[in-house]
Amino acid sequence: MRIAVFAAVVVTLALGQVARFQAKPEGNLKQVMQSIPYPKSNIIFDVQTKAPKDDAEWKRVQIAAIAIAETASLITMPGRVRENGTAVPVKNADWNKFARGLVTAGQDCYKAALAKNQEAVSNCTGGLTDACSNCHEVYRDKK
Repeated sequence: MRIAVFAAVVVTLALGQVARFQAKPEGNLKQVMQSIPYPKSNIIFDVQTKAPKDDAEWKRVQIAAIAIAETASLITMPGRVRENGTAVPVKNADWNKFARGLVTAGQDCYKAALAKNQEAVSNCTGGLTDACSNCHEVYRDKK
């Protein structure tokens, strides 16, 4: 059996074919939300009251905005589950619409941060708030 597997690997490599990496969820939805969009959105929201003072601080805001946009891919990943073990509704049209809202909000905030414009970053936070609250209104667990 080992020889057959080795031979298959050798043939695959010889033909230049590489197995495609297939990402799978590592954390549940709540863990993803707490580790990426929640802290990264706070970085963006903080610009409303305190402008970044140097290039490094603006870079931090830019990276936060990219993380917000990239979160859409993570929350629409097939196989992701909620904290209670139920599947994230990745096939629902509204779920995907809300995820696209994160992309748009992240892109808008990134452009504002790239311009190093405190007012523009402050203005993009409305779209970020809307992107989050639109989804939370429908899908967030009610206490």
